[in-house]
Amino acid sequence: MNTKTNLPPEPSPAGSLREKAEAHFRMRNEAVPENVETLSPEELRTVLHELRVHQIELEMQNEELRHAQEALDAARARYFELFDLAPVGYVTVSEAGMILESNLTAASLLGLPRGELVKRRIGSVVLPEDQDIYYLTRRALLEAGHPQTCALRLLKADGAPIWVRMHASLAADGSGPILRISFSDISEMRRSYEQLRRSEEIFRTVADYTYDWEYWQGADGRLIYLSPSCERITGYPRENFLENNSLLKAIVHPEDAELFAAHLSAMQKEDSALLREGRAAFTPSASAPSCAEVDFRIIKKDGSVAHLVHGCQPVFDASGAYSGRRVSNRDATVRRQAENALQKKNAEMEAFTNTVSHDLKSPLVTIKTFLGYLEKDISDPAATAKDLGYIHDAADKMGRLLDELLALSRIGHKGNVPVDVPLQDVVQEALRLVAGQIAERGVCVGITREPILLHGDRPRLVEAFQNLLDNAVKFLGDQPAPRIEVGAEHEGGKIVLFVRDNGKGIDPRHKARLFGLFEKLDPHTPGSGMGLATVRRIVEAHGGQIEALSDGPGKGSTFRFTLAETQWSQPS
Repeated sequence: MNTKTNLPPEPSPAGSLREKAEAHFRMRNEAVPENVETLSPEELRTVLHELRVHQIELEMQNEELRHAQEALDAARARYFELFDLAPVGYVTVSEAGMILESNLTAASLLGLPRGELVKRRIGSVVLPEDQDIYYLTRRALLEAGHPQTCALRLLKADGAPIWVRMHASLAADGSGPILRISFSDISEMRRSYEQLRRSEEIFRTVADYTYDWEYWQGADGRLIYLSPSCERITGYPRENFLENNSLLKAIVHPEDAELFAAHLSAMQKEDSALLREGRAAFTPSASAPSCAEVDFRIIKKDGSVAHLVHGCQPVFDASGAYSGRRVSNRDATVRRQAENALQKKNAEMEAFTNTVSHDLKSPLVTIKTFLGYLEKDISDPAATAKDLGYIHDAADKMGRLLDELLALSRIGHKGNVPVDVPLQDVVQEALRLVAGQIAERGVCVGITREPILLHGDRPRLVEAFQNLLDNAVKFLGDQPAPRIEVGAEHEGGKIVLFVRDNGKGIDPRHKARLFGLFEKLDPHTPGSGMGLATVRRIVEAHGGQIEALSDGPGKGSTFRFTLAETQWSQPS
């Protein structure tokens, strides 16, 4: 901004102009006699002509002066409009920081009379918190010589701050560098920016912290937004999906690929209509593809499988044009596992009910039958005693079955405080409980020396090993050198425990029945058939799984199982 405008020179005072005119007249007419009466007619005509020409010259000069004055007035008006009434505030500032000039806009912006603003220090109208911004901008301008721009707050006369964009350039006069500074009021823009920032913050908070995996796919198929939850659910970071729009399709479980492809095909058909007709083509209903959820499995980055519930719906802009789809993927893995577990439990309950009904009916039939005999044999003491013996045996069997069922039902519900206990301690305690059977059969028992630490309900763990050892002794058969081995091995990062024998083995046809209630593969062996069912319940209550392996009859058996939180103990 240059305040030194090239304006026309102002006219000289009237007295000075008169004196110059008189001198000019005398110079031009010094040859003319004072007494005009002595002049000849020809000389008079010449003098008259000169006077008339001079008059015209004066009139022309006067016209030029009038035009010059009008031009001066117009220039002053333009100067006022361009400088004082400019839409931005202008000030010039000395190197020492004094405001030398100011336009009316700058004064109005700060709520000060122009006379009060001029000669103030520029720092007095800058908010104290923003002083550094001003002085850093000033230093950069003086050092580089290039115009500088920044945003800062000025202080109005009433103390209220006002946001401005400051543009500073460098000029010079005889006394040193001059800063030409313009201020643009950006308060409204800052308010809009703050509202936009707050709106963005709300959107990001809601979108980025949603528990489900949300994304917005544009009408052209590109991903516009993707919530960070995708990494928690799939193991793949957000960047992987943004770089590869087909990643979700790529990680769908092979067995569900056809289901997902059919869903995508339905969406593409609907998209065609939505692109042509916009919102008018969409009618929300239960039968609309967009309103239907699809369940499928994905293979996560670590190789594990997760269940997703996938739902998507079209979105439209303010004009009703189709803008793509908003998609929600909910991790249903835990729910699916719970549903599968419930189905398994329901199947077990049905089998349990059928088994209990059958096994409890047997002693009841016995009791009822011998009560009928008892009525006939009431006069025969020996026959009566025999009948009562059968009735007592049947009642005792029913009592034992009920006690074992009650104990089985309590596994996993009522337990002792979990403890850490060495594997060898648990096995030794279980061996003491079956010492009679082992000694009678002459079994050699081997126990691993690996420092393995079990964690769980100690009495239940002892019970599990007791049943496995007891089962192994029962099915050793005629093995001349019976042996049972208790050990552990690594498999897939887990510790797998096992109880192995060299007895009768297992017929592959009977493996599915091994862990069922009241299942006795050999009806001549003692027990109720609850042992292995109890073992499985204890193992599952400790977060593990159990399986039975055998190469066939006569080739021995191995029961392998895991228990959660089993670890190699560190030597002390």
